[in-house]
Amino acid sequence: MEIVDRYGLSLALIEPHELAAEPWTAGAGAGVDVDVVRMERPPAGLWDELAGRGFLRKPATVTWVAELGGGQEEFLARLDTKARQDVRRACRRAQAAGLREVVEDPVSERTLEAFLALYRERVARMRFGVPFALGYRDAVLHGPEKFCGVFAYAGDELAGGCLVLELPERDAAVVRFSAVSAEWRRHSLARALYFSAMRVARAKGCTRVTLGNEPNLLGHLTRPGLFHFKTGMGFTAVPSQEFGDPDGHDEADLVLSLRTLGDPALVLAYAGPGAAPERPLAGRLISDSPVSTAPYRAPFLAEVTRSAPRSGRRTGA
Repeated sequence: MEIVDRYGLSLALIEPHELAAEPWTAGAGAGVDVDVVRMERPPAGLWDELAGRGFLRKPATVTWVAELGGGQEEFLARLDTKARQDVRRACRRAQAAGLREVVEDPVSERTLEAFLALYRERVARMRFGVPFALGYRDAVLHGPEKFCGVFAYAGDELAGGCLVLELPERDAAVVRFSAVSAEWRRHSLARALYFSAMRVARAKGCTRVTLGNEPNLLGHLTRPGLFHFKTGMGFTAVPSQEFGDPDGHDEADLVLSLRTLGDPALVLAYAGPGAAPERPLAGRLISDSPVSTAPYRAPFLAEVTRSAPRSGRRTGA
Protein backbone atom coordinates (compact mmCIF):
# COMPACT_ATOMS: atom_id res chain seq x y z
CA MET A 1 0.00 0.00 0.00
CA GLU A 2 1.29 3.42 -0.95
CA ILE A 3 -0.12 6.54 0.70
CA VAL A 4 0.06 9.62 -1.52
CA ASP A 5 -1.13 13.21 -1.24
CA ARG A 6 -3.39 14.18 -4.13
CA TYR A 7 -3.97 17.91 -3.78
CA GLY A 8 -4.64 17.61 -0.05
CA LEU A 9 -6.45 14.27 -0.22
CA SER A 10 -4.71 11.40 1.61
CA LEU A 11 -5.07 8.50 -0.80
CA ALA A 12 -4.04 4.90 -0.11
CA LEU A 13 -3.26 3.08 -3.36
CA ILE A 14 -3.48 -0.69 -3.03
CA GLU A 15 -2.59 -3.61 -5.29
CA PRO A 16 -4.86 -6.63 -5.89
CA HIS A 17 -2.75 -8.95 -3.72
CA GLU A 18 -3.16 -6.60 -0.73
CA LEU A 19 -6.95 -6.54 -0.69
CA ALA A 20 -7.56 -9.49 1.62
CA ALA A 21 -5.28 -8.07 4.35
CA GLU A 22 -6.97 -4.64 4.30
CA PRO A 23 -3.72 -2.84 5.20
CA TRP A 24 -5.51 0.51 5.54
CA THR A 25 -7.15 -0.72 8.77
CA ALA A 26 -3.73 -1.28 10.37
CA GLY A 27 -2.70 2.20 9.28
CA ALA A 28 -5.61 3.74 11.17
CA GLY A 29 -4.39 2.17 14.41
CA ALA A 30 -0.92 3.54 13.78
CA GLY A 31 -2.18 7.09 13.53
CA VAL A 32 -2.09 7.22 9.72
CA ASP A 33 -4.98 9.30 8.41
CA VAL A 34 -6.31 8.00 5.08
CA ASP A 35 -9.27 9.61 3.38
CA VAL A 36 -9.81 7.24 0.46
CA VAL A 37 -8.53 3.76 -0.42
CA ARG A 38 -8.24 3.20 -4.16
CA MET A 39 -7.41 0.33 -6.48
CA GLU A 40 -6.69 1.53 -9.98
CA ARG A 41 -7.71 -0.72 -12.89
CA PRO A 42 -8.68 -3.78 -10.81
CA PRO A 43 -8.64 -7.15 -12.59
CA ALA A 44 -12.07 -8.28 -13.77
CA GLY A 45 -12.27 -11.15 -11.31
CA LEU A 46 -11.89 -8.91 -8.27
CA TRP A 47 -14.89 -6.62 -8.65
CA ASP A 48 -17.27 -8.75 -6.57
CA GLU A 49 -14.83 -8.99 -3.68
CA LEU A 50 -14.20 -5.25 -3.83
CA ALA A 51 -17.94 -4.60 -3.69
CA GLY A 52 -18.25 -6.91 -0.70
CA ARG A 53 -15.67 -4.83 1.16
CA GLY A 54 -17.56 -1.60 0.45
CA PHE A 55 -15.64 -0.32 -2.57
CA LEU A 56 -17.48 1.58 -5.28
CA ARG A 57 -16.79 0.71 -8.90
CA LYS A 58 -16.61 3.96 -10.81
CA PRO A 59 -15.07 5.59 -13.85
CA ALA A 60 -11.93 7.39 -12.71
CA THR A 61 -13.01 10.47 -14.66
CA VAL A 62 -16.30 11.56 -16.15
CA THR A 63 -17.06 13.83 -19.09
CA TRP A 64 -20.01 16.21 -18.88
CA VAL A 65 -21.73 16.31 -22.29
CA ALA A 66 -24.68 18.23 -23.72
CA GLU A 67 -26.27 17.96 -27.15
CA LEU A 68 -26.50 21.46 -28.65
CA GLY A 69 -29.58 20.95 -30.82
CA GLY A 70 -30.72 23.39 -33.47
CA GLY A 71 -30.74 26.63 -31.47
CA GLN A 72 -30.80 28.35 -28.12
CA GLU A 73 -34.56 28.06 -27.63
CA GLU A 74 -34.57 24.39 -28.55
CA PHE A 75 -31.79 23.81 -26.03
CA LEU A 76 -33.62 25.71 -23.29
CA ALA A 77 -36.81 23.76 -23.95
CA ARG A 78 -35.01 20.57 -22.88
CA LEU A 79 -34.21 21.96 -19.44
CA ASP A 80 -36.61 21.72 -16.52
CA THR A 81 -38.58 24.83 -15.61
CA LYS A 82 -36.32 26.07 -12.82
CA ALA A 83 -33.11 25.52 -14.80
CA ARG A 84 -34.60 27.33 -17.80
CA GLN A 85 -35.63 30.23 -15.59
CA ASP A 86 -32.16 30.38 -13.99
CA VAL A 87 -30.45 30.67 -17.37
CA ARG A 88 -32.84 33.33 -18.64
CA ARG A 89 -32.58 35.28 -15.37
CA ALA A 90 -28.77 35.27 -15.57
CA CYS A 91 -28.85 36.52 -19.17
CA ARG A 92 -31.33 39.29 -18.28
CA ARG A 93 -29.20 40.45 -15.34
CA ALA A 94 -26.11 40.68 -17.51
CA GLN A 95 -27.99 42.60 -20.18
CA ALA A 96 -29.66 44.96 -17.70
CA ALA A 97 -26.30 45.76 -16.10
CA GLY A 98 -24.87 46.69 -19.47
CA LEU A 99 -22.28 43.92 -19.57
CA ARG A 100 -20.53 43.78 -22.90
CA GLU A 101 -20.02 40.33 -24.41
CA VAL A 102 -16.91 39.79 -26.51
CA VAL A 103 -16.05 36.65 -28.46
CA GLU A 104 -12.35 36.33 -29.34
CA ASP A 105 -11.28 33.83 -31.97
CA PRO A 106 -8.37 33.47 -31.45
CA VAL A 107 -7.89 34.71 -27.88
CA SER A 108 -5.52 37.68 -27.63
CA GLU A 109 -2.60 37.65 -25.21
CA ARG A 110 -3.94 40.73 -23.41
CA THR A 111 -7.35 39.17 -22.82
CA LEU A 112 -5.84 35.86 -21.78
CA GLU A 113 -3.65 37.54 -19.16
CA ALA A 114 -6.67 39.33 -17.70
CA PHE A 115 -8.64 36.08 -17.68
CA LEU A 116 -5.84 34.11 -16.01
CA ALA A 117 -5.49 36.79 -13.34
CA LEU A 118 -9.21 36.47 -12.56
CA TYR A 119 -8.98 32.68 -12.69
CA ARG A 120 -5.98 32.66 -10.33
CA GLU A 121 -7.87 34.86 -7.87
CA ARG A 122 -10.93 32.59 -7.88
CA VAL A 123 -8.89 29.38 -7.47
CA ALA A 124 -6.98 30.90 -4.55
CA ARG A 125 -10.25 31.10 -2.62
CA MET A 126 -10.84 27.34 -2.91
CA ARG A 127 -9.79 24.97 -0.15
CA PHE A 128 -7.89 22.69 -2.51
CA GLY A 129 -7.88 24.87 -5.61
CA VAL A 130 -5.37 23.92 -8.31
CA PRO A 131 -4.83 26.52 -11.08
CA PHE A 132 -4.73 24.07 -13.97
CA ALA A 133 -5.49 26.75 -16.56
CA LEU A 134 -2.14 28.45 -15.95
CA GLY A 135 -0.42 25.51 -17.63
CA TYR A 136 -2.45 26.09 -20.81
CA ARG A 137 -1.30 29.63 -21.54
CA ASP A 138 1.00 28.70 -24.43
CA ALA A 139 -1.50 26.20 -25.85
CA VAL A 140 -4.26 28.82 -25.96
CA LEU A 141 -2.01 31.39 -27.64
CA HIS A 142 0.06 29.17 -29.93
CA GLY A 143 -1.77 25.87 -30.43
CA PRO A 144 -1.66 23.35 -31.95
CA GLU A 145 -5.15 22.97 -30.49
CA LYS A 146 -7.55 25.77 -31.34
CA PHE A 147 -9.13 27.86 -28.59
CA CYS A 148 -11.62 30.69 -28.66
CA GLY A 149 -13.07 32.61 -25.74
CA VAL A 150 -16.28 34.24 -24.53
CA PHE A 151 -15.82 37.19 -22.16
CA ALA A 152 -18.06 39.66 -20.37
CA TYR A 153 -16.93 43.18 -19.47
CA ALA A 154 -18.32 45.73 -17.04
CA GLY A 155 -16.91 48.82 -18.69
CA ASP A 156 -13.24 47.96 -19.20
CA GLU A 157 -13.12 45.47 -16.35
CA LEU A 158 -13.35 41.75 -17.03
CA ALA A 159 -16.34 40.36 -15.12
CA GLY A 160 -15.92 36.80 -16.31
CA GLY A 161 -15.09 34.54 -19.20
CA CYS A 162 -14.52 31.03 -20.43
CA LEU A 163 -12.04 29.39 -22.77
CA VAL A 164 -13.44 27.03 -25.39
CA LEU A 165 -11.40 24.28 -27.02
CA GLU A 166 -12.57 23.17 -30.45
CA LEU A 167 -12.61 19.42 -31.25
CA PRO A 168 -13.73 19.27 -34.89
CA GLU A 169 -12.89 15.57 -35.19
CA ARG A 170 -15.61 14.89 -32.59
CA ASP A 171 -18.02 17.63 -33.71
CA ALA A 172 -17.63 19.03 -30.21
CA ALA A 173 -16.36 21.99 -28.25
CA VAL A 174 -15.06 21.93 -24.67
CA VAL A 175 -15.70 24.74 -22.20
CA ARG A 176 -12.26 24.13 -20.80
CA PHE A 177 -11.88 26.79 -18.10
CA SER A 178 -14.09 29.53 -16.69
CA ALA A 179 -13.82 32.27 -14.10
CA VAL A 180 -16.23 34.93 -12.83
CA SER A 181 -15.57 37.77 -10.40
CA ALA A 182 -16.97 37.49 -6.87
CA GLU A 183 -19.62 40.13 -7.59
CA TRP A 184 -20.86 38.48 -10.76
CA ARG A 185 -20.67 35.02 -9.31
CA ARG A 186 -23.52 36.07 -7.02
CA HIS A 187 -25.52 36.98 -10.13
CA SER A 188 -24.89 33.60 -11.84
CA LEU A 189 -22.96 35.14 -14.73
CA ALA A 190 -21.38 31.73 -15.37
CA ARG A 191 -24.74 30.47 -16.65
CA ALA A 192 -24.95 33.28 -19.19
CA LEU A 193 -21.35 32.70 -20.29
CA TYR A 194 -21.86 28.97 -20.77
CA PHE A 195 -25.04 29.64 -22.71
CA SER A 196 -23.12 32.04 -24.98
CA ALA A 197 -20.30 29.51 -25.38
CA MET A 198 -22.90 26.99 -26.58
CA ARG A 199 -24.13 29.49 -29.14
CA VAL A 200 -20.57 30.01 -30.41
CA ALA A 201 -19.96 26.25 -30.59
CA ARG A 202 -23.20 25.72 -32.49
CA ALA A 203 -22.25 28.45 -34.97
CA LYS A 204 -18.97 26.61 -35.59
CA GLY A 205 -20.92 23.50 -36.56
CA CYS A 206 -20.46 21.56 -33.34
CA THR A 207 -23.24 19.19 -32.33
CA ARG A 208 -22.08 18.70 -28.74
CA VAL A 209 -20.40 20.67 -26.01
CA THR A 210 -18.56 19.21 -23.03
CA LEU A 211 -17.01 20.48 -19.83
CA GLY A 212 -13.94 18.28 -20.21
CA ASN A 213 -12.83 15.37 -18.05
CA GLU A 214 -13.28 15.65 -14.30
CA PRO A 215 -12.04 13.46 -11.43
CA ASN A 216 -15.00 11.42 -10.21
CA LEU A 217 -15.05 12.52 -6.58
CA LEU A 218 -17.09 15.66 -5.99
CA GLY A 219 -16.21 17.17 -2.65
CA HIS A 220 -12.47 17.40 -3.27
CA LEU A 221 -11.21 19.60 -6.14
CA THR A 222 -14.79 20.28 -7.21
CA ARG A 223 -17.74 20.72 -4.88
CA PRO A 224 -21.02 18.77 -5.03
CA GLY A 225 -22.77 22.08 -5.75
CA LEU A 226 -21.26 21.99 -9.24
CA PHE A 227 -23.38 18.91 -9.88
CA HIS A 228 -26.48 21.12 -9.65
CA PHE A 229 -24.97 23.72 -11.97
CA LYS A 230 -23.97 21.20 -14.64
CA THR A 231 -27.15 19.17 -14.61
CA GLY A 232 -29.15 22.41 -14.57
CA MET A 233 -27.32 23.52 -17.72
CA GLY A 234 -28.39 20.33 -19.49
CA PHE A 235 -25.18 18.32 -19.14
CA THR A 236 -25.01 14.56 -18.62
CA ALA A 237 -22.05 12.77 -17.01
CA VAL A 238 -20.60 9.78 -18.88
CA PRO A 239 -17.42 7.75 -18.23
CA SER A 240 -14.65 9.63 -19.99
CA GLN A 241 -13.60 6.50 -21.89
CA GLU A 242 -16.97 6.66 -23.64
CA PHE A 243 -16.02 10.06 -25.01
CA GLY A 244 -12.69 9.07 -26.51
CA ASP A 245 -10.43 9.56 -23.48
CA PRO A 246 -7.47 7.20 -24.09
CA ASP A 247 -6.62 7.27 -20.38
CA GLY A 248 -10.19 6.63 -19.22
CA HIS A 249 -10.57 3.57 -17.02
CA ASP A 250 -12.49 2.18 -14.06
CA GLU A 251 -11.24 2.16 -10.48
CA ALA A 252 -12.51 1.12 -7.05
CA ASP A 253 -12.82 3.64 -4.21
CA LEU A 254 -13.51 3.17 -0.51
CA VAL A 255 -14.18 6.45 1.30
CA LEU A 256 -12.96 6.19 4.90
CA SER A 257 -13.20 9.76 6.10
CA LEU A 258 -14.57 13.18 5.18
CA ARG A 259 -11.67 14.85 6.99
CA THR A 260 -10.56 16.66 3.83
CA LEU A 261 -13.67 16.09 1.70
CA GLY A 262 -16.89 18.02 1.60
CA ASP A 263 -19.89 16.68 3.48
CA PRO A 264 -21.58 15.26 1.54
CA ALA A 265 -19.12 13.94 -1.00
CA LEU A 266 -20.51 12.53 -4.23
CA VAL A 267 -19.28 9.65 -6.39
CA LEU A 268 -20.89 8.66 -9.68
CA ALA A 269 -20.52 4.88 -9.47
CA TYR A 270 -21.91 2.14 -11.66
CA ALA A 271 -25.37 0.93 -10.66
CA GLY A 272 -25.96 -2.69 -9.70
CA PRO A 273 -23.69 -5.75 -9.56
CA GLY A 274 -21.64 -7.25 -12.33
CA ALA A 275 -19.13 -5.79 -14.76
CA ALA A 276 -21.22 -4.91 -17.82
CA PRO A 277 -19.85 -1.67 -19.28
CA GLU A 278 -23.32 -0.55 -20.38
CA ARG A 279 -24.51 -0.21 -16.77
CA PRO A 280 -25.88 3.25 -15.95
CA LEU A 281 -24.33 5.50 -13.36
CA ALA A 282 -25.79 6.01 -9.90
CA GLY A 283 -25.19 8.75 -7.36
CA ARG A 284 -23.46 7.65 -4.16
CA LEU A 285 -23.56 10.32 -1.47
CA ILE A 286 -21.17 9.86 1.45
CA SER A 287 -22.07 11.87 4.53
CA ASP A 288 -21.44 11.79 8.28
CA SER A 289 -25.10 12.57 8.96
CA PRO A 290 -28.39 11.98 7.13
CA VAL A 291 -28.81 14.15 4.04
CA SER A 292 -31.54 14.30 1.43
CA THR A 293 -30.72 12.59 -1.84
CA ALA A 294 -33.38 14.56 -3.75
CA PRO A 295 -31.13 17.47 -4.83
CA TYR A 296 -28.72 15.02 -6.47
CA ARG A 297 -31.17 13.18 -8.66
CA ALA A 298 -30.81 13.52 -12.42
CA PRO A 299 -32.41 11.81 -15.43
CA PHE A 300 -29.17 10.03 -16.35
CA LEU A 301 -28.71 8.47 -12.88
CA ALA A 302 -30.34 5.13 -12.12
CA GLU A 303 -30.63 6.01 -8.43
CA VAL A 304 -29.10 8.09 -5.66
CA THR A 305 -28.26 6.58 -2.27
CA ARG A 306 -26.53 7.79 0.86
CA SER A 307 -24.09 6.04 3.19
CA ALA A 308 -21.61 6.97 5.92
CA PRO A 309 -17.83 6.87 5.48
CA ARG A 310 -16.64 3.30 5.86
CA SER A 311 -14.51 4.05 8.93
CA GLY A 312 -17.44 5.56 10.83
CA ARG A 313 -15.20 8.42 11.91
CA ARG A 314 -17.03 11.69 12.23
CA THR A 315 -15.67 14.80 10.53
CA GLY A 316 -13.40 16.69 12.89
CA ALA A 317 -13.03 13.75 15.26
